[in-house]
Amino acid sequence: MLKLRMKEELEKQYEVYRVEALRTANEILSSQGDGVLLTQADNRAYSAFQKWENNPQRVKAWDWPNTYMSWKLQYPKRFEAVAWKNNKLVGLSLGRPTYAGTGLRLDFIEKAPQSEISLLDITYVALSAYAALIGADHINIMHPVNDFVRDYYVRKGFSYNAKNDCCTRRV
Repeated sequence: MLKLRMKEELEKQYEVYRVEALRTANEILSSQGDGVLLTQADNRAYSAFQKWENNPQRVKAWDWPNTYMSWKLQYPKRFEAVAWKNNKLVGLSLGRPTYAGTGLRLDFIEKAPQSEISLLDITYVALSAYAALIGADHINIMHPVNDFVRDYYVRKGFSYNAKNDCCTRRV
């Protein structure tokens, strides 16, 4: 029972951080005028996800609804961001602090097929806000899905660490 209560307290504490990080990111993004809004994951996001879930252009077929539910139960300190443009789902991302607590991992990120937004740039605004709130000094994008994606992250200012199969950037 104590462990469950501790997890519930962590969930509440980090919920405040998630809300604040997304609020901060949305303020920054709204000043750029591209019409993107970040929210937390909810049923609306997963209903919208079903529209492109079986699209053959998806690079990686993550099962977002089940992955999120599993992460929500397992990682109360998680990072989550759902990207919308013109009220249409354009991206999903999910991560968590590193085990040492000095960094923030981005474990899953997926842009909607046919979307022209730069999901990494948008998500990075929220990631860096969340990292600042939890005291993380770097962000790791874990296990890039292929060499093209890995090289894209490197062009965006990350450095590739082959040993840990992640791309890292200091914040």
